[in-house]
Amino acid sequence: MKKLVLILLLFLLIANLIPAVTSEKYIQMNTLINSQIQQIEIEVINGGIGISGIINNIGNEDVNEINWSIELTGGIILTGKFEQGIIQNIPQNGSEIVEIPLVVGIGETTITISATPAEGNTVTKTVKAKVRGLRVIILPGDLDALTAKLELVAKGFKSPSVLTNAGDNSNRLFVADLNGIIYVIENGTKLSEPFLDLTEKIVKLNPMYDERGLLGLIFHPEYENNDRFFVYYSAPKSDNGIDHESILAEYLVSSEDKNKADPNSEKIIMRIDQPESNHNGGQLEFGPDGYLYIGLGDGGGAGDRHGTIGNGQDINTLLGSVLRIDVDSGSPYEVPPDNPFVGEDGLDEIYAFGFRNPWKFSFDKTTNKLFLADVGQDKYEEVDIVEKGGNYGWRIMEGNHVYDIELAEILNISLDDLEKPIHEYSHNLGRSIIGGYVYRGTQSPNLVGKYVFGDWSSGFVLPRGKLFYLEEIEPDVWKRYEFNMYNDKPLKRFILGFGEDENNEIYVLTTRTPGSLLKSGEVWHIIVD
Repeated sequence: MKKLVLILLLFLLIANLIPAVTSEKYIQMNTLINSQIQQIEIEVINGGIGISGIINNIGNEDVNEINWSIELTGGIILTGKFEQGIIQNIPQNGSEIVEIPLVVGIGETTITISATPAEGNTVTKTVKAKVRGLRVIILPGDLDALTAKLELVAKGFKSPSVLTNAGDNSNRLFVADLNGIIYVIENGTKLSEPFLDLTEKIVKLNPMYDERGLLGLIFHPEYENNDRFFVYYSAPKSDNGIDHESILAEYLVSSEDKNKADPNSEKIIMRIDQPESNHNGGQLEFGPDGYLYIGLGDGGGAGDRHGTIGNGQDINTLLGSVLRIDVDSGSPYEVPPDNPFVGEDGLDEIYAFGFRNPWKFSFDKTTNKLFLADVGQDKYEEVDIVEKGGNYGWRIMEGNHVYDIELAEILNISLDDLEKPIHEYSHNLGRSIIGGYVYRGTQSPNLVGKYVFGDWSSGFVLPRGKLFYLEEIEPDVWKRYEFNMYNDKPLKRFILGFGEDENNEIYVLTTRTPGSLLKSGEVWHIIVD
């Protein structure tokens, strides 16, 4: 036993003689297309039998001679405490993996990766980890990020896609399940009887995974007085050549029971043909102007290949756009007179376009800015601030990166005229962005003003959802943080959506399985110390 202790001490002494690496706080800068500054980022650090990090070139030029290092601090590390090297070149939009192939040790440690290009500033990323023999387990969160605690509110859902409130001072939560059922959570309890059951109206879903279903739910701003609310769901196809039909409909609450809707009160507002089963969008929000905003995906399939120019750039289709309509006038609605294409070429309902699959958007209650998360194709996820008449790039662009330059030439569109994301990340970090909310509640003061969002999962089989927030560290410059998790426990859930209650507190919707086969759906309240 004494010999073993002496050997461990010797290893530690040798390891500690290796020079330490200077750590600098990493600030992620979002790169514009016309940027001429070389920029790199360390996007993610992975564990396993060793440690690997991915260094991305997020600038507009090749980056040369990048000196990099990986250092572990803390714990008993017998092998793999430090490594360094030089990357000769990372091309524009390229990335390189740096690694320590084998780490042996025990205990909690911090891992810091630093990278310095020949021309440019040093960037670093530090994460917490546990070393257990031959395995490195990366703990959730960035070292300097806020810590989130999740409090379970309700469970027993199949695939909860929407959470909202009625704004009627009842403090009830309404949760829409993908399979077509809307539930009520009152005084912290999920009521056994549904608020509304639309299962007979919805297309038959694949229980293993499906992007169709009940995708949108919003209550009218004057719901307390007019009893109106709106849903967006996937109905069986009504014509050949399409997969299904998206329905925007209005319903009324029952006159006899505030926790029951009138199932016979449906009023169809809009029907939209969907060529594929995916990229349906479905988010509904009333803006500060009182108009209803609707998010529509590009119609599905890979690469937006429907029609001659796709749907994202086609202003003569509703697909691939955010719509804005007035549901308080006309029959079934009127178009606001200041919509960007009123009196111009293009559909009057369109407010902004160039989206692939806007999966959740929301208005900041203080600034009225519209934050939208657009799911990417193969490489990049993005967050946009949407403005009237803006073209957000798809399929010419995927995030800040050119996807189809020929389409830009065909349409005579300059890349400089396209609206750029305020943030993007690659599929090294996650697979499908889930939009959230700018926090304006009171229970988590340190979170005020930060945009909370997530990623569905970094993998398709095991649930590996991640919780993030963006902070505007200087005007128009946003930094992404991954939340540290209370007790360092990973989420181990798929993230499907976020919601707000009447006090602007934020909730996250999760499942343990990717489809709707099991009742593994849960609602969690996010609280930050």
